[in-house]
Amino acid sequence: MGSGAALTALGHQLRYLRQSAGMTLTEAARQLRTTKGHLSNIERGRDRPGLTIVAFYEEHFNGDGQAFGLYIESVTSWRPRQRQSIASRPRYPIPGDGSTFVADITVPDGTIMPPFFIFQKVWRVRNSGTVPWIGRWLVREGVPGGYGVPRSPYRVPIPDTQPGDEVDLVVPVQAQALEGSSQAHWKMKDADGWEYFPDRYPAGIVLSIVVRAGAPAPEIRRRD
Repeated sequence: MGSGAALTALGHQLRYLRQSAGMTLTEAARQLRTTKGHLSNIERGRDRPGLTIVAFYEEHFNGDGQAFGLYIESVTSWRPRQRQSIASRPRYPIPGDGSTFVADITVPDGTIMPPFFIFQKVWRVRNSGTVPWIGRWLVREGVPGGYGVPRSPYRVPIPDTQPGDEVDLVVPVQAQALEGSSQAHWKMKDADGWEYFPDRYPAGIVLSIVVRAGAPAPEIRRRD
């Protein structure tokens, strides 16, 4: 499904959830502190909603995760291409290329949350080398979702980053259904899926959460 089709399907799903719950568009807009016109455009598939709006519809209108799945499709409809042969593999790591983890900005490791909780995970990293980062991606290792693991996009773009600069890596995530601890791992890769640092960072960047039925929704604060 392309991003345009996913956006239209997402809008229809959001409208269906709201109407099924018996809430008017005016009331939904009031609670979300947005305009009725903007919310109407979202439900018509004309505007892309932010994660906060999708999470509101999922939580307040008893969504089953379908809206979040369509949101993921709307922000990244890319699918991994068939990679080139090993013989044509790029020569990574690039001399002078360097990456240093700075901090967890949201959702520290071990954060407790209810099943299906939707949030944004943010890590901060520094380009600690001498090579600009251009056209790079943060790519998830393994399956991008399941009953016992958090759900997320397969990949998200890394903003272009000059040597010495820091950048925030932002991934929308939905907690798994199954109670217990879980982890998800991401690595920096190129458009064909080759790692920029194949000889370093074996675990990549890690998300670690704990899901408990009945747990209150955690307050997501940025640690800037």
